[in-house]
Amino acid sequence: MPDLDCVVIGYNEGDFDDYRLMCERSGPDSPEWQIYRKEHLEIDGRPMPWMDVLSTLSNRATGRSDHYHVGEVFNLASLYLANFLRRHGIRTDAVSLFGAEQRRLAELLTRGPAVVAITTTFYVNILSVIPVVEFVRHHAPGAHIVIGGPLIDNLCLDGITDEVQDLLHGMGADSYVRESQGEHALAELCRAVMAREALGGVSNLITCPDGGDWVANRRKPEANGLDACAIDWSAFTPEQIGATAQTRTARSCAFKCSFCDYPTRAGALTTASVETVRTELRAMAELGVRNLVFVDDTFNVPPRRFKELCRMMIEEDLGITWYSYFRCSNARDEETFDLAAASGCRGVFLGIESGDMDILANMNKLAQDSQYRAGIARLKERGITTFASIIVGFPGENERTMRNTIDFVNETAPTFWRAQPWWGNPRSPVYRSKELYGIEGAAYDWSHATMDSREAARWCDTMFDRVTESVWLPLYDFDFWSLPYLDGKGLGVDQLVPLLRISRDLMRERDGAGPDPVRLAALGDQLAKGVAALDLAPARFSYAS
Repeated sequence: MPDLDCVVIGYNEGDFDDYRLMCERSGPDSPEWQIYRKEHLEIDGRPMPWMDVLSTLSNRATGRSDHYHVGEVFNLASLYLANFLRRHGIRTDAVSLFGAEQRRLAELLTRGPAVVAITTTFYVNILSVIPVVEFVRHHAPGAHIVIGGPLIDNLCLDGITDEVQDLLHGMGADSYVRESQGEHALAELCRAVMAREALGGVSNLITCPDGGDWVANRRKPEANGLDACAIDWSAFTPEQIGATAQTRTARSCAFKCSFCDYPTRAGALTTASVETVRTELRAMAELGVRNLVFVDDTFNVPPRRFKELCRMMIEEDLGITWYSYFRCSNARDEETFDLAAASGCRGVFLGIESGDMDILANMNKLAQDSQYRAGIARLKERGITTFASIIVGFPGENERTMRNTIDFVNETAPTFWRAQPWWGNPRSPVYRSKELYGIEGAAYDWSHATMDSREAARWCDTMFDRVTESVWLPLYDFDFWSLPYLDGKGLGVDQLVPLLRISRDLMRERDGAGPDPVRLAALGDQLAKGVAALDLAPARFSYAS
């Protein structure tokens, strides 16, 4: 008799060599190739992302086989869905990181789950999904595989076209959830499969009843309250959660930036009560969580609620430090920054996007240069780590606006920064003005009246060379959200900054006009010695497994 009804699978990080080949095929002057060059170092001639470099060099010094990966922080989507299904009487377990937990996943699949649900929170194409489906088919051929999340929602925005039909067949699942939330649809599906009922009555589901075309069931928008769906952290073990965790206190975003269609898809901003957040924090503290990531798109909005959350965390005094997105334009007084620091704020992700007022206006950012400058200064005064994210090449971008952005980053000197070419999303508001800006193309293959995607990639390289007062932060399997994870392993920002500076210098030397092998070797030795001097806690994942 099966003792498990559903398994939820989180993130599949994919294969870095596959990513490299994809970027190579895009061409030497493409944005993809430009991004890739700033994503990796080489160890013994093998390209690898920064976290793998850390693991490799650390293991050489310790003799262990640790696999450090931000996916060790339990994937919030799989955690949330497992919690939701359990609340509805469906026996559920979850896997956070597919590549590192295949042995555990195989063991869960032997317990006879009727349904296996695959989340797609961070995927932009189907390539990462296919090996997960193949793995489940091999180990649990009788399980019903369902795929949901942002990837499916995005693919089906224009309906189930012929192209979407091919993509759904290509992924190989038995059904797909088409809904920006989708929790109730998954619960309905589980009950129907377990009862051996037809799936035609499950709302927001896409099925292929006759093996031919995919057919969409009736649409029924979900409005799942964050208080009612709060995670019961006591149902998980300290070993599962670890020292660093993620949670959310809000859904959607209150702003309408013209490069982003997320608020349109996610609906109106919805928040959890302060008391619900208090209950979750207490439970996480009891599990041993010491570093917390709030994944809300704008955690300090609305401002009054943000202050209430900070006062609650000060009152609770749980010994938890936290990280979040932060909007400087909505932090209008000293009290906001004082409360953030006193409540345990350790670092913030700042969607600066540009240091030029004309570009900010085109983006509909509703932020002033002076607000950014004051906000970064106030955060730094309180010892809060700052990360500035920059978009290069948005419509209107030119040499003048780029120079203003370079000057802005050097003058404000956030702890970390990163720039990437604009990704043209045809569903974003700016495309309603495509004729005004002369926009042609999409994704990383675009042009407009003042720039094209390849020129934007070159400007990213220029920024990489000319920004000297802030430290470049890699993206692939790293990003800002690795900071709390690494802090939980004993690698704080003060230790990380010099390692990333060496890494930046290695990239600059490697990609320069005439790389110096002697200098490359010296920098590599510096990095290896710096990592060897660390005292990192063991990783939950292991290369040996």
